[in-house]
Amino acid sequence: MERFCARKAWYALRGNARRGLSISLAGALLSLFLLGAALQHKPAWSADDARPVVTVTIDGPINPAADDYLKTSLAYAAQRNARLFVLQLNTPGGLLTSMQKMVESLLEAKVPTVVYVSPRGGSATSAGVFVTLAANFAVMAPGTTIGAAHPVMGTGGDVEGKMGEKVENFTVSLIKAIAEQRGRNAAWAEKAVRESVSVTDRQALDEKIIDFIASDVDDLLRQLEERQVKIGDEEKRLAGLAGAPRESVPMSFKQRVVNVLSDPNVAILLGLGAMLGLGIELYHPGAIFPGIFGAICLVLSLTAAQVLPISLGGVALLVLSVVFFTVELFMPSFGIWGASGIVCLILGAIYFVDTELVWSVDGFSVDKGLIGSVAGIVGALLLAVIYLAISATQRKVTTGQEGMAGKAGTVKVGFTPDASGGQSRGKVEVNGEIWKARCVSGTPQAGERIRVVAAEEGLQLLVELSKEDKA
Repeated sequence: MERFCARKAWYALRGNARRGLSISLAGALLSLFLLGAALQHKPAWSADDARPVVTVTIDGPINPAADDYLKTSLAYAAQRNARLFVLQLNTPGGLLTSMQKMVESLLEAKVPTVVYVSPRGGSATSAGVFVTLAANFAVMAPGTTIGAAHPVMGTGGDVEGKMGEKVENFTVSLIKAIAEQRGRNAAWAEKAVRESVSVTDRQALDEKIIDFIASDVDDLLRQLEERQVKIGDEEKRLAGLAGAPRESVPMSFKQRVVNVLSDPNVAILLGLGAMLGLGIELYHPGAIFPGIFGAICLVLSLTAAQVLPISLGGVALLVLSVVFFTVELFMPSFGIWGASGIVCLILGAIYFVDTELVWSVDGFSVDKGLIGSVAGIVGALLLAVIYLAISATQRKVTTGQEGMAGKAGTVKVGFTPDASGGQSRGKVEVNGEIWKARCVSGTPQAGERIRVVAAEEGLQLLVELSKEDKA
């Protein structure tokens, strides 16, 4: 009985301990939840907290990588409740679709934004004008320029015909809407698109295109101190910028990869690498490395095809060039197929990017120097193959029956005269093989040296006595 009571007391004590532990854990979790809620509901614009100034840099074409970089950086700035978001921009332009998404991100930003055209000598050209005007504050460094926003193709030429008219009217309406929303010079913005005008930092300030000129980020933050900015429907005051911590947001690995793949030169080299590697693997099965290399290039080139506005006509020409090169290797035509392949390669590279969706003054197409280099290398390789093929046809045959002429050998079985009185016959050893033979004249004996005159049908050799001594 005593043992039963002791066991009951033990179970009761253990149950109380479990309930106490559960209550303690619940209390701890509740405390953490309340603390988190308190942190989440702290004053969003207090001037005495450690909210950072977030900075990012885009130095290059506006492409899907730049668009995603800006979007994720603005989300991070909103999560950190940043005092200010500064985009340092230097771009020749880029893709129309990416520019539109970047403008949307800046117009819908939850934190104050600045686009700072820098460094000195940099520019916000073409699509970069729209991005600059879309920020709450547009600032330029001394010695920078902005403008030349007329829609152009990737090759630098104008978009012609009805399509050009539609694109121009659309971009004019877009840039005027941005300028009016941000209180900037809408008339100049329209001229930047229609007449492709470009101005310096001083002219931009006089034209009320930008808010001010700053020599560096420190100067920019000093001039923004105590300024008012409208975020959504609320007016906010910028304060504590100079002493706020700064956080620079780098591109993620994925964004860096996409940024590299957005270069048409890289994309076309990956495509050629895929064709070359897979072609070698099919021609020499089991080589392994060319197949792996080609497969990797193929995957990356397909990724690039999703990033870039690829022209199907250009891709078809590149594939046709590979077909012609292959035909040249297997069916030599003294360069006719190879020359056709080089022509298709050059045209395919030129038309590789769908330029109607590209908006860049400096071009967004495959570099002509790269095209010339690749075509020159391929042409040199084809010439080498043709030279080797021609040399092979003129070279003396050294294998098979045709290659037996002139070979030296030894008589293994002495020759005997033919019963009909014709040439004597016997057996000889040539290149370690025993052959039936008939002699041009005489009856060579075993051990004597002979020379092959010709190979006859029926695996028989025509020989003659050699001037060498007996072996």
